Amino acid sequence: MSKGLVLVFHKEDDGKLFEQIIIALKARYSLVSLEQLETLLIEKRSTRNICHISFDDGELSFYNTVFPLLKTHNVPASLFISPDVIVSRKNYWFQEITGYDENIFKEILSHQLNMPATSLKRFNVQSVLKCLPFRDISAVIDSYKQKTNTKSKPPMNMDEDQLRIVDESGLVTVGAHTLNHPILANETDDDCFHEITDSIKKLQTLLGHPIKYFAYPNGRPEIDFGEREKTYLRENEIALAFSAELDNLSASIDPLSVPRMGFARMGLSPSNPFITYRLNVGKGWLNIRSIWQTSEKKMRARIRSLIKKANTNPAS
Repeated sequence: MSKGLVLVFHKEDDGKLFEQIIIALKARYSLVSLEQLETLLIEKRSTRNICHISFDDGELSFYNTVFPLLKTHNVPASLFISPDVIVSRKNYWFQEITGYDENIFKEILSHQLNMPATSLKRFNVQSVLKCLPFRDISAVIDSYKQKTNTKSKPPMNMDEDQLRIVDESGLVTVGAHTLNHPILANETDDDCFHEITDSIKKLQTLLGHPIKYFAYPNGRPEIDFGEREKTYLRENEIALAFSAELDNLSASIDPLSVPRMGFARMGLSPSNPFITYRLNVGKGWLNIRSIWQTSEKKMRARIRSLIKKANTNPAS
């Protein structure tokens, strides 16, 4: 038997490949809706051979590629979006910086953070930005656009009408994903509260029904969110909140920190048994992966230490 799990996807442009993934999952798991998963977890029932498919962000490929396949194969899923991004037709910050000149971006970052550019040389831009509050991320993106005369990218995500169609299908459960996709742990108490609460309320207004589910941006426990964020979610009557922790489902998991894993590709066919092994390993994969690369927790700690040092001892 396979351990139960929640999978998280983002952009899936290859319809043939995603259909293979659906078929492979259906052959091994019972694919359940978010409401069914909530019942199983709250009642602490067995989740063996259970799988729930979730998507974050609402990238346009969800509507054009994924949604038709979900309907064809009658597969339930969840979709976590940031209502401000959908309504304003702007892009998420990480979408907007795609293709930016990294050297120029780091020059701007080093100036903003009051630290030498050489300190940032070994880190990629996204890793550094994940250590900053959203308003600082916005500021550095605006500076880059102004310095390089770069225009905002065309909208990459679904619009309001498409979101409503998906929501009304009865196959996709829509949940909140903050207003602007910040790393919540980087935000002040007030900003964190509003990012969570306003995203839930605005989504409820947009879709005309209560929102019971939430997904943390980036989603690493103790790195991206903690007890503060869970408190705000309880105040908003959120039933389940999803992390990006590499783990399987169990009766002991916290409903406000439900683990999710990405679907292992590894260059293999989706039906390859080794992929199932990888999904069953859960947290153990972190130990295997750490043999070849630094963990996100360690990398983020190094960057924050450099930023703190630069602000504690500013250059004269």
